[in-house]
Amino acid sequence: MQVVARRGAIRNFETVLGAIGVLALIITAIIITGWNPLPNVTDWWKKVADNAGKLSEPQTTWDERVGGQPSAAVIAGSATIVVMRGTVEARGLSSGTVLWTKEADWAAVAGDGDAMVVVIGRRGQGVKALDPGSGAEKWKEDEGVGAWTYRNTVLTLSCGGLSDCTLTARAPKDGAQIWKSTVPGIGRTLNGANSDLLGTRLKSDTYDDAVRAVPGSIPAMLGFPIEQRVQVVDTNSGKRLRQEEASNTTRVVVVGGRVLISTAAPKDGSCRYTLEARDPSTGKQVWKKEGFDLHTSSGAGCEQRKDPAGSDVVVIATRGDNRDVFLSPRDGREMWVGAVGDEIVAADGQYGLVKIDGGRKLLVVNLIKGGKAWEQEIPAKADVAVTRWAILVRDDAGGKVWAYTPDSGRLLLEAKTTSDVLGVGEDGLMIGRGRTIGYLPFA
Repeated sequence: MQVVARRGAIRNFETVLGAIGVLALIITAIIITGWNPLPNVTDWWKKVADNAGKLSEPQTTWDERVGGQPSAAVIAGSATIVVMRGTVEARGLSSGTVLWTKEADWAAVAGDGDAMVVVIGRRGQGVKALDPGSGAEKWKEDEGVGAWTYRNTVLTLSCGGLSDCTLTARAPKDGAQIWKSTVPGIGRTLNGANSDLLGTRLKSDTYDDAVRAVPGSIPAMLGFPIEQRVQVVDTNSGKRLRQEEASNTTRVVVVGGRVLISTAAPKDGSCRYTLEARDPSTGKQVWKKEGFDLHTSSGAGCEQRKDPAGSDVVVIATRGDNRDVFLSPRDGREMWVGAVGDEIVAADGQYGLVKIDGGRKLLVVNLIKGGKAWEQEIPAKADVAVTRWAILVRDDAGGKVWAYTPDSGRLLLEAKTTSDVLGVGEDGLMIGRGRTIGYLPFA
């Protein structure tokens, strides 16, 4: 043991002598040549520090630290509305200057253009609609406990006591009442901003908060989950049309003005699918298809636990021949059929996104006109999303984000960034890392 210890000590001594020798050579070279490494080291460290502080390259027009962890930053005219836990804050889009701050349990943006408002709620204080630029109150629902925000309508949920609650459709700009309807059994379970209804969901959770934060058009029919049943409400009149009840092997959703019923029955170790659409007024069958998987079921018992992916005008399904399709909920028509291996990854009311060629290309399908709109090579594992103003492609491995116009595929933005996309506007993106946010305009 003593011999081993002596050998270890000798090796350590030799290592120290070697390090001293290398250091002596470096010092000698500096003396002889006059070379000074410190400026280069300083410049390198400064460059690393500067890049670490940037949200993106090209840089955002401004970056500011906010008081909490933002879940979304919605662009509303000349302001961006930053939603955080317990707080909502407005900042100037061009400068990042704080315009106003409010305490709120929840918040969402409704309306379009000059009619946009920030709808906030706080326990015991009702629902308020605020001006995005000034924070001034535009209208209020004293007994409001929740709201669904759309481009052309705000649905407020009011519950005065322990009995049934009331749905009120209002114009976003001034709160003018469009209709009011009592919905039995709805209770207070759907409080807050944009609680989940029985319709479609996003195919991917990439940019989930940012995509959902942009108000869209209100569907013609909505499905409210009430005591294990689906209450169908006509959003034009507020009339309650009918009630449907689901089971473990069925999923009932309201999409495209139809009551869509997906059934998944166990058979030979797999699930056998049936898809039926009913008229929301009469309950009569409009169309029926076999073998279309909406990816709503899971488990050996084929339990239906998820809503189908898509939008109000299209649902995403897989046929029995393993081909992904865009399916019209209104008439059951196949709006587009992919080849084996093509993967539908997103859809809104106008465009559908499909990964083709092993995921190395993005195909954009025009759901209104039909057929291919454009295609673009992308990184094989990139995440994508479709929004009103831009189609986003994100490569986490390469640390890059691209934005393209939905109609033609024109490049709007190419940026190096690992920041999250918090909001999408007509002229740029709100991005953030931690509590720091900034505005990144399109080229």
